[in-house]
Amino acid sequence: MQRLGIVSDCIHFKNAQGKIGTENHILLQQLQALAKHFKSVVICCPFVELTDKMVASYYTDERISFVPVPNVGGDGIKDKLKLLTVIPKWFAAFKKVDKQSDIVYQRFPNNLNIPGFYYFYYKNKKVFATFTGTWDDYEGEPGTYLFQKNLLRNKFRGPVWGYLDKPSDNPRIHAGISPSYSKKVWDDETEQVNQRLAQLQTAKLETLKLITVGAFVPNKNQQLILDACLKLHKQNIPFTLTLVGGGYLHEDYEKFVQEHGLQDKIFVAGKKTAIELRDLYRRHDFVVQAPIQEGFGKVPIEGFFHGLIPILSDAELAKVMVANGERGYVFKRGDVESLFTTLVNVFQNQSILPAQIQAGRAYAAAQTLEAWAQEYADVVANFYR
Repeated sequence: MQRLGIVSDCIHFKNAQGKIGTENHILLQQLQALAKHFKSVVICCPFVELTDKMVASYYTDERISFVPVPNVGGDGIKDKLKLLTVIPKWFAAFKKVDKQSDIVYQRFPNNLNIPGFYYFYYKNKKVFATFTGTWDDYEGEPGTYLFQKNLLRNKFRGPVWGYLDKPSDNPRIHAGISPSYSKKVWDDETEQVNQRLAQLQTAKLETLKLITVGAFVPNKNQQLILDACLKLHKQNIPFTLTLVGGGYLHEDYEKFVQEHGLQDKIFVAGKKTAIELRDLYRRHDFVVQAPIQEGFGKVPIEGFFHGLIPILSDAELAKVMVANGERGYVFKRGDVESLFTTLVNVFQNQSILPAQIQAGRAYAAAQTLEAWAQEYADVVANFYR
């Protein structure tokens, strides 16, 4: 029951009642699950002003407190210069975290944890870390990401979790996931999943009900899904598609829908709360994700909990996620025709769907917040024994 410090670049804010919240609903749930294994938790993270456009989730665990730092970042020269001006504030925040914790959890990659690595390294602090990006190096990867992975692989003192598709030769490096739901959610979904299975045993799906969830940015590549769905429309294959997320491509996606007269088939839903998203999952049958680069896809795991079947681009862990077809499908990333062909195949060959749903649910049962937090707590405790 040590005191835990956390350093993260996840943006937080305070409402009028003084509650601390974030739009990163999943991370909030993860940190609260991890907090149950510690006496107290202090989180060092950037804070911004709350706006009415934010979809907020709020912390409820009273053991958690915060050390705020300014929110900075960006690719411009001015942005980089601003980083230099806040470094003294970062070190002042690290000092507070050091005093209020016995061990520090650093979430990479981000600008904040680069100086954070050196601060806690030279303080000889007990540490552990997660790298939430793609663990294997890839063409075009930002230099700062490569640098941080090098630190974690070769210099970091404590255990590190990354999104690995096979065990690491380094005993400090562990294959990890990024869970979204608790065991209770798995239990709560059992009845509606059983209803799905019963329906599939008596009748085929008349419509491909697709959902994709993620930031509306180029890397998530929702445009490829839209293009594939346009081909479905032209081939008279019945479908619906719901896009959940936020980002600067929102208007582009709405324009695409309007230009092709797909308003009754494609719905750009925007940001949703965790409760709203859960309701949407229940009303769909397939999760379609088309990222160009993806360290670990949380959305397919969420889909498994609700009885959805993932259809994924062949990014890093996709084949592991679907177990080579046992739990879902993989198509060639960046290839509209490959996704279109996969969707047609799914629609025309539905006999395998019940078995895929059951396999996905069984896999999800081991991917809970509780299991994730327990693994971290056990590995860290054994490492520093």
